[in-house]
Amino acid sequence: MSLSTLRKKTKVSGILLHHTKGLSSEEYITKSANSGWLVHYIVDKKGKIYGVEDPGTSLIKAAPKMDASMIHISWEGDKEDILKRPAQKKSLLYTIARTAQEFGIPVTNFDVGSRSGIFTHSQAKKKFGGFLNGSDCGNENVLKALLEELKGSYFSEMEWKDRYGEWVLRKEKPFVGQNGEIKEPSYDKGRGITPTPRAELDSIEKTTDGLLPEERRLKYNYRGAITADCIVLHFTAINDYEGTLRVLEKRNLAATFLADKDGKMYQLLDSPLHMAAAATGTNRNCFQIEIVGKDTEMLLANPAQTTAVSKLVHELCQKYQIPLNNQRIESLKGVFSHTQAKKKWGGSIFLDAQDFDPGEPYMKKVIETLGGTYYPEKDWYDRNGEDWILLFTDFQP
Repeated sequence: MSLSTLRKKTKVSGILLHHTKGLSSEEYITKSANSGWLVHYIVDKKGKIYGVEDPGTSLIKAAPKMDASMIHISWEGDKEDILKRPAQKKSLLYTIARTAQEFGIPVTNFDVGSRSGIFTHSQAKKKFGGFLNGSDCGNENVLKALLEELKGSYFSEMEWKDRYGEWVLRKEKPFVGQNGEIKEPSYDKGRGITPTPRAELDSIEKTTDGLLPEERRLKYNYRGAITADCIVLHFTAINDYEGTLRVLEKRNLAATFLADKDGKMYQLLDSPLHMAAAATGTNRNCFQIEIVGKDTEMLLANPAQTTAVSKLVHELCQKYQIPLNNQRIESLKGVFSHTQAKKKWGGSIFLDAQDFDPGEPYMKKVIETLGGTYYPEKDWYDRNGEDWILLFTDFQP
């Protein structure tokens, strides 16, 4: 397996800083190489520098969507402990300064989207994805100290260029007025704003005259209609219905339906075909079903609630010809977990490689209960491909 391919030196425009997270240099290199990754340089705790002979012509994989233009430099250690080791810090400064000078790299971390500058792997993860988990890599405080000593310009996260824009790990933009001032949330649909709609589906709760229960509706902003091609299941990570509504409204988010702990299913939006802001990559095509519960175990221990979710999934699949399987999320045809959507497209405020939303055991239970076909993660279509925000690998530098 080749860990390096040729590139033109003129392609190099940046440096990406990593650290070994407590592993020895030898362990780090071995784990990286066994998983198909590498870095150009590593600086050990004693200040010794190890690296490839000509980093400019070597394209090495360490951070997808960044590799073609990066020199990858890693330091041995964890957290900020390099700042207590003068010899190691001096060697790392030397390596970065020499590399920046050789390739004309700006000594700043302002615009990771330009791929021109000196950045931590954490910043690259948040912008482009292509990582195993969202844990610290490179360490911002270390980079700050290095850039200041190099007389460069360090920018904190909220100062990074366009931090509220298109990032894989996003910052949620608050409600703002015409002059950019933060203001109280405002809405154009839902509870107390629009007339109470009639219920269109058999599986949801309704009043004696066939209307949606007014107090259970969500206040939200209309974003258009969906094409009704798929279903995404979530859990709230909040233990009560009213608290879930408050959080969704405060964050200007929405779900189509919400399953309460007592086994009752409610429609939150005026129409099931209104778009819910819940899962990047799926919002324009999918019904979004939130399930009240703090974790997967709580959901699995609530048969009445699971029955309500399964009943609604079955009705939606029947009415809109949605396939009852989770193999190909990129097709936007099927029944998927929010975890699967996050791993494919990102767009969350938090991501890691753990299964957490609503839990694959729960997905398996719902899909198989309804006679569908459940696919574990290793069998998701093209799961080893590069077009995923979260990688399917044992280790990444």
